[in-house]
Amino acid sequence: MTVHNQHSAAWPVMVLAHNEAKNIGACLDSIYAADPGRKFDIFVMANGCTDDTEKVVNEYAKTHEGVNLVSIAIGDRCNAWNVFLHETAPAHVPGRDVYFFMDGDCRACPGSFSELAKGLAENAGANAAGAPPMCGRDKEKDTRELVDGHCIVANLYALSGRFVQDIQAKGVRLPLGLDAADDGLIGALAKWNLDPRREWDNARVIPCPKAGFVFDSLSPTNFKEWKQYWRRLVLYGRRHYDNQLLGPRLKKEGIGGMPKRISDLYTDAGKLRLRWQGIYTITNFVALKRIQKKAREKADSPS
Repeated sequence: MTVHNQHSAAWPVMVLAHNEAKNIGACLDSIYAADPGRKFDIFVMANGCTDDTEKVVNEYAKTHEGVNLVSIAIGDRCNAWNVFLHETAPAHVPGRDVYFFMDGDCRACPGSFSELAKGLAENAGANAAGAPPMCGRDKEKDTRELVDGHCIVANLYALSGRFVQDIQAKGVRLPLGLDAADDGLIGALAKWNLDPRREWDNARVIPCPKAGFVFDSLSPTNFKEWKQYWRRLVLYGRRHYDNQLLGPRLKKEGIGGMPKRISDLYTDAGKLRLRWQGIYTITNFVALKRIQKKAREKADSPS
């Protein structure tokens, strides 16, 4: 892992990017435009990129102060998050009051970072603050779920500096391969205050409906995007099963029960059951079969 073009700034932003050459420029533009009175220290976690993402970021950094490229060979968003929290942030942005996180295929709406920072500042016990989507067919539903459920979504959220320091001090790392469920786990850890054996406290996650993000919706007329949508639904199905395996483990063993890889828990895949969920039953079936296949491969491999 190598870091290039280091700058100090008031507000650190981690941007996850895997093959986002097409979107990363607009994402970075939106950060500066969202709160033009602020300086940012932006870390683009380019993980496993095989396109021109790193080239685009390097060119962008030449004309924009505060942009840092972090090159990571492994294409895994949880690994990239771990690298930022435990390697990049301690060395380059220590002691901040708030840390922001977003995906490289999204764009922040005006004022979003200020709103997230305000939400944390006004709630001393809060560990995280979430922003809702400002576009998409399910915008109202997603916003209602975020506000009512005190959730975060990976597209744009913030963690308090105190919570980040606790994560670092306790060596908490997300399981590798938990691609579709990372935000759910981060939100749960925030509500548990890093102790999964407790009952969680919704007040530790602050919904900020005045913050938000936008993204380009998939086109129903583009066959390639239909394939992408299918893969996304299967991924959501896997998230459903991953959570069924991970939740009880953490409840029983606490934070020490966090596996290095989510696939380490697939030895218990025989406990998982397919249930009727309308049309999503099909993609859940595919996800379950893939988990079971990985479990068999793990069992057959030499220890």
